[in-house]
Amino acid sequence: MESEAAIHTLTLRHPFGLSRGSVDALPTVLLRLTIGDQAPGYGEAAPVRYLGQTAPAERLALLSLLAEVTRDPTLLDDHPRRAAWADQRAPEHSAARAALDIAAWDLAARRAALPLYEHLGAPAPGAAAVTSYTIALDELDAMEQRAREASHLPILKIKLGRDPAHDRAAIRRIAAAAPRARLRVDANGGWSFGHAEEFIPELAELGVDLIEQPLPRGAHDQLHLLRGRGPLIFADEDVQGLSSLLALRGRVDGINIKLMKAGGITPALDMIAFARAEGWKILLGCMIETRIGLSAAAQLAGLVDALDLDAHLLTVDDPVPPGSAAALSPELPLSRGLGLAAELPRARELHRRSVRPV
Repeated sequence: MESEAAIHTLTLRHPFGLSRGSVDALPTVLLRLTIGDQAPGYGEAAPVRYLGQTAPAERLALLSLLAEVTRDPTLLDDHPRRAAWADQRAPEHSAARAALDIAAWDLAARRAALPLYEHLGAPAPGAAAVTSYTIALDELDAMEQRAREASHLPILKIKLGRDPAHDRAAIRRIAAAAPRARLRVDANGGWSFGHAEEFIPELAELGVDLIEQPLPRGAHDQLHLLRGRGPLIFADEDVQGLSSLLALRGRVDGINIKLMKAGGITPALDMIAFARAEGWKILLGCMIETRIGLSAAAQLAGLVDALDLDAHLLTVDDPVPPGSAAALSPELPLSRGLGLAAELPRARELHRRSVRPV
C-alpha cells in the first residue's frame, strides 16, 4: 500500500467571513491511496477550525492512521470496523478520519466498477439536486454586490452574526438584490437568544426558510424555544459525530451533516439514519475543500433534503479537475465515473500550485 498526503492551500474568491472572523485562504490535506496496481482512492481532510484542527496536525494524524492500516489492510474493506477503530485512535481528528474513510470507499467503489453512490446503495443524485451559494459576512455593500452577482441562483445562504443592526441591514439589502432567490441564514452561533427571538419573525417576513446554528454551541435548552416561528431551525456546530445528536432530540427541525465533522462517509450514513428516525430534515454541507471532499459528499445527495456543497464556487484554485468553477452555477460538484470520479495531481505539482504558505 502506498499513500501520499499533501497540504494544499485554497485561495478564496472573496474574503470568507462569518461570526468568528474572516479569512482569505485555507489549507486542506489531500490523500492519494494506492494498493498494488489498482486505481488510486482519494480522500480529503479539510480542518474544522473551530474544533482546533489545523492542516499539519490533521496530516500527521492521517499518516499515523495510514501506518496502522498498512499493518492491517483488512481495515480498509471493513467500513464499520475501520470507522470505530479510527474514532478510537484519533478522536480529536475528524477531518483525518474523513480522509481515510473517503479514500477507502473510493477504492472499494472503483474495484466494484461502480459510481460511489451506487456502491453505497444510495439513490442517484437527481437533476433537481442543487447547491445553495454562500454570501459570506462582510461589509454591507460587498454583501449586496455579491448577492446581485448571484441573483440568478435558486438558493442563497447568508452568513450573519456580526451585530443586530448589521444583520438586519444585510438581509434586507440581499433580499432586494436577489428577489427570486430562496434565502437561508447561517449565524454560526453568533446570536444571543434575545436577538434571535426578536429577529426570527423579521426573517420569516422576508421569506427566509432555514436558519443554521442561531445560538452558540451547547445552548440546547434554548434552541427549541426558537422553533415554530417560520424558518426551520437547523443545528450545525452542535452537530459533530453520531453521539452529538442525542442532546438535540426535540430541540431542532434539522441538522447539517459535514463529512469533515462526522469523520467520513461511514459515520455520516449512521447520522442520516438517526436523523430520519427523529423526523429531522438533513442538510449536507461542506468546509472550504476541494472537489474530492465535495464529490464524496455529493454521493449522498439522494439521501438528504438540502445541499450546501459550494466550496468550488468560493475558491479560485481547486487543484482537482475541473477545478474551481469560473461561473456561479447551482449544479452539484459531482463528476461522473467510477468511485468519486476524481483525480489528483502528484504532491510535487500540488506544492507548485499552492499559492499560500501553510
